[in-house]
This record gives sequence, structure tokens and C-alpha cells, in this order.
Amino acid sequence: MAALDDDLVQHAHIVTRTVRETLEAWRTRPPASNDAAVNELLAYAARDIASRR
Repeated sequence: MAALDDDLVQHAHIVTRTVRETLEAWRTRPPASNDAAVNELLAYAARDIASRR
């Protein structure tokens, strides 16, 4: 077992926060479908990771 490097830990925290915020927003504006939900979350995760480089 190995420890995660600092960059990976930061990415995980940021993406986790974005997922929580997105789930909260979906309470009032649910996604149109499961596929739409997955695509939205993946797009946000990609954005979050790209912005940290």
C-alpha cells in the first residue's frame, strides 16, 4: 500500500466537493436522465482536474 501524492489528494477533495454541490443542486433541478447525470458529473470532474494543473 502506498500513500497518495498531494496532487491526487487535492483532486479527490475538489471533485468530492463538486459532486456534493451537484447532488444538492439536483434536489431542485434533477437531471433529465441517468446518462445526463453521469455526463454532467464527469464534465465537472474533468473541469476540476484540468483547472488544478
